[in-house]
Amino acid sequence: MAAALAQDTLWDRHARDWACLQEARHRPLRRALLGALGPLGGVRLLDVGCGVGLLLREASERGAWVAGVDTAEELLEVARWALPDADLRVGSLTELPYDTGRFDVATACNALCYAADRPAALAELARVVRPGGRVAIGDWADCEGSLTRDFLNVLGVLEEVAVADAGLDRIDGSELDYPIEYPDLATAWWAMLARGQVAEVVAVAGRDAVHAAFLDVFAPALRPDGSIRDENTFRYVVAARPV
Repeated sequence: MAAALAQDTLWDRHARDWACLQEARHRPLRRALLGALGPLGGVRLLDVGCGVGLLLREASERGAWVAGVDTAEELLEVARWALPDADLRVGSLTELPYDTGRFDVATACNALCYAADRPAALAELARVVRPGGRVAIGDWADCEGSLTRDFLNVLGVLEEVAVADAGLDRIDGSELDYPIEYPDLATAWWAMLARGQVAEVVAVAGRDAVHAAFLDVFAPALRPDGSIRDENTFRYVVAARPV
């Protein structure tokens, strides 16, 4: 519990940065994830790390009954304004405030890469769906040539999780090329800080040391206009909880 609370505190510090710098850009990722789920009419859907509720809005438009959880109250305030009938709660990604088997579908478009304990977060997604229900997760593949991959490797926090480890059976999945453009180094730095794993390293090693590692990787990639292009791929998987 203490580790989860520490992670939530780190995330809350950068919640507004995440919403401004990243979440609004990710509509193609949300659409790919929801498209893989098929018809959603009458489906009870939980989005973990829902932020300001952009995926929930799209799922609701497709007929789903929606709920969402996030660690950042300020983001949920925006989501509540747009989705007044949704069940939106503050909670840890690794200790979801919902009963076991409550939902037909649980999604995490890119929340897992911002959790300090990714296997635990995935296990919670599996817990809250009913037997036969589905879990849909998205994550950055951090492909070869990705600046983010190189940076996370330097910090020693690059990690992948497998749905089988949570007792789920994979039924669908694909990848989507999604390079990220940052207008300058400062914006890229704040986007990296929004990652839970990076924030955890900052808490241990210090901000200056992590920023120096960031500059070693990102500064050489500056283009003449000061912008940066980070080659990246978004990977999504749909899995089912065994009946």
